[in-house]
Amino acid sequence: MVEFGLKLEDNKVEQWSDKYIDYEKLKSILKKAKAAHNHVEELKKKLPREVVEGCLREFAVNKAREVQFQQEIAQQTHITHQTQITHLQQQQKHNNEEGHNEGNSAHFEISSRSSSSLSPLAEAQIPTDSTPLLAGRRPSFGSNSEQSVAGGGQVALRRQNSWGNFSHTMFRVTSYLGLADEKKVFWMSLEDASVKKDSFSVMYNGEISKVKDFYQDKLHEISQHIEAIIESVDTSRIKSHPKKARRGSMFAFNELVLKFENAMHHKRVTSDSIGVAKQNFRHHRKSSGQGSLDNFPSIWGSASGDSSDDVIQDAESNGVLQIKRQSSVDKLDLERESDSIKRALTDVYRNAKMLHNYSIMNYTGFVKIAKKFDKTLPEHKGLFKDNICDDGMQAEVLAAKVERMYSKWFCDGNIREAQAQLLSKRGDGLMMDWTQLRLGYRLGMCSILGLWVAWDCIWGQFAKGEISIGGRSAFPVFRACFGLVCWHWFWGMSVYIWSRYRINYIYLFEFDPRNIDTPIDIFNDAVDELLVFLLLMLMYYKAGAGDMPQIVPPGAYPVFLIVYTAKCLIFPWKMRKPMWIAIRQVILAPFVSPTFFLIYVGDVFTSMVKVFQDILWAICFVVSGDWLLSEPGNHHKHSAPLHMWAQSFWYKNVAIPLICLFPLWLRFNQCLRRYLDTGKRVPNLPNAFKYAMSQTVTLFGTFHPLYLMNGGEISHSIDGSEASGDSLIRRRSNLFQIFWMGLFIASSLYSFFWDVYMDWGLGRKEYGFLGPRLMFPRKSYYYMVIGADLVLRFMWVLTLVPPESGAKFELPAYLNAISMTVELFRRTIWSFFRLEHEQRQNTSGFRRVNVVPLHFSTGHKHKYNERHWVGWKVLAEIVVVTLIVVVISAFSVISAQRATTHYQLKLSRTDL
Repeated sequence: MVEFGLKLEDNKVEQWSDKYIDYEKLKSILKKAKAAHNHVEELKKKLPREVVEGCLREFAVNKAREVQFQQEIAQQTHITHQTQITHLQQQQKHNNEEGHNEGNSAHFEISSRSSSSLSPLAEAQIPTDSTPLLAGRRPSFGSNSEQSVAGGGQVALRRQNSWGNFSHTMFRVTSYLGLADEKKVFWMSLEDASVKKDSFSVMYNGEISKVKDFYQDKLHEISQHIEAIIESVDTSRIKSHPKKARRGSMFAFNELVLKFENAMHHKRVTSDSIGVAKQNFRHHRKSSGQGSLDNFPSIWGSASGDSSDDVIQDAESNGVLQIKRQSSVDKLDLERESDSIKRALTDVYRNAKMLHNYSIMNYTGFVKIAKKFDKTLPEHKGLFKDNICDDGMQAEVLAAKVERMYSKWFCDGNIREAQAQLLSKRGDGLMMDWTQLRLGYRLGMCSILGLWVAWDCIWGQFAKGEISIGGRSAFPVFRACFGLVCWHWFWGMSVYIWSRYRINYIYLFEFDPRNIDTPIDIFNDAVDELLVFLLLMLMYYKAGAGDMPQIVPPGAYPVFLIVYTAKCLIFPWKMRKPMWIAIRQVILAPFVSPTFFLIYVGDVFTSMVKVFQDILWAICFVVSGDWLLSEPGNHHKHSAPLHMWAQSFWYKNVAIPLICLFPLWLRFNQCLRRYLDTGKRVPNLPNAFKYAMSQTVTLFGTFHPLYLMNGGEISHSIDGSEASGDSLIRRRSNLFQIFWMGLFIASSLYSFFWDVYMDWGLGRKEYGFLGPRLMFPRKSYYYMVIGADLVLRFMWVLTLVPPESGAKFELPAYLNAISMTVELFRRTIWSFFRLEHEQRQNTSGFRRVNVVPLHFSTGHKHKYNERHWVGWKVLAEIVVVTLIVVVISAFSVISAQRATTHYQLKLSRTDL
């Protein structure tokens, strides 16, 4: 779990960084207070009970005296301040009566010095930069405690008895050696614990005041900006105003002119239509103050004139062109004004959302530090319960106001469209640089290689009768690595979508913000992996088909791919270590309390059943040494050589079914552990039941003997008794098939319901079967995904049936790669809406605070701010790769020409 301090630093707005809660300093002070408290508790156990009780009573009396003393100081300070205010008001009134203008300057001068014009008693109690931290906080022990509390002498006396000076240091040494008085030792430990507790209280209250003041100032600033925008829009042409009325009439007139032009185009303008148009035109000219109709006599002709070509030519030449020109200028002016208002609203909206994030992070920090205080000092539990900063609701109200304004002015009242336009996508690691070019040309290389592999496989199988890549013995190795590469691409897609729509996945997953890749970085890594994958697949196919020299056995290329994939999964270790730690914790689910990210990883595992099966196959392929065997010839095109270990009992009936069940078992254990941690039956037990149903489908479809439908399972005989027995077996088999199908449908529908209603928070009838608050811009996205999930959930259950189990509904082997990819894609889409729901509300109670800050680029240094690729490096790489491709292409062309010439000579010799 990442410390909250790291989360706070990652979500800080750089310009406001000194206005956030000083969480680390509060933790440091609280740690010291805990050490002092533990020392007091140890002394309570060691010292006699009479000494402890006597010291506690005396300490309580002194504490009451100090409280009274502080109240007197506060009262005297208040009286002094009121006196100064009264004096200021009298002086200002006197100045106003005399007509002087120095009143305002005197007001500010006296106000600035009001804090320094206190009584000597108050001045003595004001801490300064040179005042020791523990000085002046408690009445002293012994004879000194009986002295009257007055002036700087008391402060000096307290400093003398402070733990921070040399004498107290010597006293602590003698107390540890057992040479000091027990009562004095215990007293001083109480003093130290009380001082440190008060230091924490002072620091806490100071941070609360700092955060509240800044929050209120920013709220006032944003409110003023909103009001200024409203006023500017009121005086512009976008809202109703006398000037706007003129524009509105002009727009209406332009619309009228367009209709008139259309009528002239079809030459069906009658005298009545011209008369009506003339009256409307006169009305608009008068209302807009642009003069009478006499200024444009040639546009309309006479009221009773015909729709002749002369009238048309006069209208086009005199009036319409001027109106068009004027309307185009007005349109450009209005567009410029609208863009300016949009930019202003976008800036205000972003500031409001960032202020909301600011309040959320500070609110969370104060809640966490207050709970730490309650655990550290249980006798003072609840001291800061009601002293917490604002939770950001006022900033959210301002943001909602901006959304309504923007939607009303620019989106025809569509709030969702306004939200999508207001949250600008600039920054946040989504902007491209030279890495875009690098990613683009490498994607082009992958596309060419992919087409090359597909063409060779298809052409080789149908034209030459060669074995397709899917029929090669090592194809499951490539399928396993392809599944891992696919998930890498899908993970980059997920990060991109989360970042684009401000879903704070870093906060929700509790990632270390110092080790976060941008989507572009993830895609660059994934395209490199895909490039190596396609190259090795192509070389493996060519070597097996005899199209290239077999310098190494064809099975060595899958081994190279396994080694490269393992390297990518392990290195760089700094980035991969959190992934392996999460995998270990998921495997130890019953013994490790699951976090939101661990549950996410467990859900992803349930979608990678086919990948795990192929990974096991690849491990057995390497360990058994089958990769050293030669590839079969083309005359065996209908079947690849069978591996003995693949048909063994431990692999087919033990290992593969266990792999199918293992991810479901992990999620089942996570649900039970979550129920143990929270004590909530819902949603933990119903969720566990969902995975139990899926396990039942897998077990029943795999191991029940009456369900196996292979041809050899049921004997066919002409004997009547055997025929009747065979019929009975078939009837029972049909019964179990119906039962299994019902279980299959029930499990799929239950999983679909859980996805939509529980994981995504959708399906609420009062919101059109969606949710109350949506972060994606279009409702159609949600409806399409809900429909797709209904279909793909049935395919997911099919992937749980082990291969070659004999089940009737088992997917064909050639569809395994497609079903694996589709299921990974479904899980990716699922993750978009799962994190959106978790962002909106704390559904599973993983956080103390329900609200989550939006994902913004705050200007802090992260790993994704480091640009590893500059322009000249990318261009140099492109040049090198281009030269390599040109050389290989030239070599291929020369080799092909030589081979063709050699083949023609051979044919000519044969003819001779």
